[in-house]
Amino acid sequence: MRQLYLLVFLLLTATVSADSFRGFLLTKDGYQLTGYLNILQYAPGGSLITFTNDFGDEYTIHPFLVSGFGFNYRGKPLRFVSRRHEGLWYFLQEEVRGRAVSLFRLPRGSGPWLDDRMLRVFSSPPPEYYFEYGQGKFLPIPRSGYKRNLRQFFRQASPQLADKIGSRGYRYRNMAEIVTEFNAQSNRKRRRL
Repeated sequence: MRQLYLLVFLLLTATVSADSFRGFLLTKDGYQLTGYLNILQYAPGGSLITFTNDFGDEYTIHPFLVSGFGFNYRGKPLRFVSRRHEGLWYFLQEEVRGRAVSLFRLPRGSGPWLDDRMLRVFSSPPPEYYFEYGQGKFLPIPRSGYKRNLRQFFRQASPQLADKIGSRGYRYRNMAEIVTEFNAQSNRKRRRL
C-alpha cells in the first residue's frame, strides 16, 4: 500500500512541476498545430521547445523546423519566431510589431516556460535584441556598440531620433520605446505623402 501512495505522490508532483501552456506551432508552410508548449530551453545548437500535440505525442522542436509558436501567459499573448544568427537557430520573442521595424528579444530570465541556464555556458552569448525591417532583413543589436549600430540604422530615416540614442530614455533597456517611437514617426510620414 505504501508503494501505491508513493507512486501517486510522485506522479502528482511530476505533473504539477511541468507547466504547459495551451498554444500553437506555426509550420513553415503556414499551418497551425495546436497543443501544449512545455518549456523553451537553450542547447549548444540554439534553442528548443518541447511541444505536446492534441493527441498526446511529445516532440522537441528545433527552430529551423517551424516558423514560430505562440501561447498566452497570465493573460498576455507571447509570440515567438524562429531566426538564425551566426549559424545557430533561436526562438525570438516578439516585443514590438511595426510597419517599419519590428523588435524581437532573446528570451531570458525566469518563468515557468523558460530554462536559460545553458546561456551561461556560451563563450559569447547571442545579442538580446534584434530588428526586422524591409523585406525580412534581420539586424542583431548587441549590447556593446549598440549606440553606434542604432545611430547608423536610424540616421537616414530619422536623424533626430539617431541623435537621441544613448541619452536618458534612449538606452539599451529602452529598446521597445525607441522602436515604438520610430514606427510612429514612420507612420506619420506615410500619411503626409
